[in-house]
Amino acid sequence: MVNIVSIQRLTFVALAFCFLAPASLFAQAPPIAIVGGTLIDGTGRAGVTDSVVVVSGGRFQEVGKRGEVTIPQGAEVIDAKGKTIMPGLIDGHCHYRDWMGEIYLAYGVVTCPNISNNPVDWIIAQREGVRNGSIRGPRVWASANIIDGPPPGGTGVLRRQRTSIIVETEDEARKAVGTLAEKGVDGVKLFERLTPQTAKAAAAEAHRLGRPVFGHSLDIFVSADAGYQSVEHSWSVLYTSIQDPKKKADLDMARMKGKLDTAEAHVYMEPAMFDKIIKVMVEKNVHWSPTWATWFRPLSPRAQEMKRREIALLKDPRLRYLPPYILKDTESFFAKYENAATEKRSQVLAGYKMLQDFVRRFAAAGGKIHSGSDPNHVLAGYGVHVELEMLVEAGLTPVQAIQTASINVAQAWGKDKDYGSVEEGKIADLLIVRGDPQQNISDTQNVEMVFIEGKVMDISYHPDYKNPIPRPIEDRPEQ
Repeated sequence: MVNIVSIQRLTFVALAFCFLAPASLFAQAPPIAIVGGTLIDGTGRAGVTDSVVVVSGGRFQEVGKRGEVTIPQGAEVIDAKGKTIMPGLIDGHCHYRDWMGEIYLAYGVVTCPNISNNPVDWIIAQREGVRNGSIRGPRVWASANIIDGPPPGGTGVLRRQRTSIIVETEDEARKAVGTLAEKGVDGVKLFERLTPQTAKAAAAEAHRLGRPVFGHSLDIFVSADAGYQSVEHSWSVLYTSIQDPKKKADLDMARMKGKLDTAEAHVYMEPAMFDKIIKVMVEKNVHWSPTWATWFRPLSPRAQEMKRREIALLKDPRLRYLPPYILKDTESFFAKYENAATEKRSQVLAGYKMLQDFVRRFAAAGGKIHSGSDPNHVLAGYGVHVELEMLVEAGLTPVQAIQTASINVAQAWGKDKDYGSVEEGKIADLLIVRGDPQQNISDTQNVEMVFIEGKVMDISYHPDYKNPIPRPIEDRPEQ
């Protein structure tokens, strides 16, 4: 006979169990069956109404429609009627910091594939701390110190390179990759100042050592030829589309020196190149993380609602530990667009519309998009959901959008055998949200319950939240 319990009661019981029981008892925990909700499984299939998801031993045991799935004897049953079951989200562009753990969990982001310029020993320690339970936060897939070339003349030492590994030769590039692999990273991030030859050598060494490659790129054709798994940021498309080398170099330098805002630069995109770029990316299976929420969300039809939500979140007294620059940046960022001259706003909007067009065409051709926080002017975790909203505004279906923060990211990291979708045999990462994101994509933010490896997570905020292993360098998102 099954025992039906409410989400609230099960959460309390499960959390108490997590804190009080020894780890060895988790294997003896009874199965859990989540019944009655609409399942969006992350594979791209349409949602399944009145579904049943059975979790046992940290994995999905059975998944399907009620009547087609057997609920095990003695299972704890969660009634999810009127709610939606989704894969645990994966941040496609995570810049991990020591204060982000519970923010990620609260927004249903269960995995942070870190591609920030973090010291290797620190990010590995974060990964292991989450694994052993000493750090409360999302699972970490670790890349670490970025591998980059010397900064362009006239720019000095770029702030983003302060912990980078700077290489100038192919041998240096291979050695840098090998050193990071020996430390235990899960992936390698390459940056845009590498020459094509050093980038190709670094990528080949990473692949030889079984690590995926993610990178900033000024030329997606070069990155595709080198075998990158993903290129990051919308400006990778911007620069690749520009055919005049001098125009590209001038625009790059203007942006590096702060003479031109990142969002403003997109007006120089050349859409005539879009199909060629897309063809190569799809053929070479190069994923793309636009990270456009951080720059373009004030142009969204939801902009005022986004602003209201964000300011309320950032002023929540339970989150008083957040770095103060986040609220300051968010307020000034929205104000910048609200106070912009009509001509300037129209210019930025024109670039954004071209970017939306690329998103539609890339997705229609089978391209794989990653939604990610990229926490510049936006809060980590929350930013993933904003990107989902913006993708739907651009023309993707909600089901397609959810794939960008689940299975697509897992595939790029070579981990889709175990992660990224709610399918039989996979690791039981999932969340339950109020409402139906198929009808309103914003409902992904109504997170009620989060499971990682079949265990219920604490998704509440704690004013005294503290990471036991502080980040050893200045805390400021890379630009």
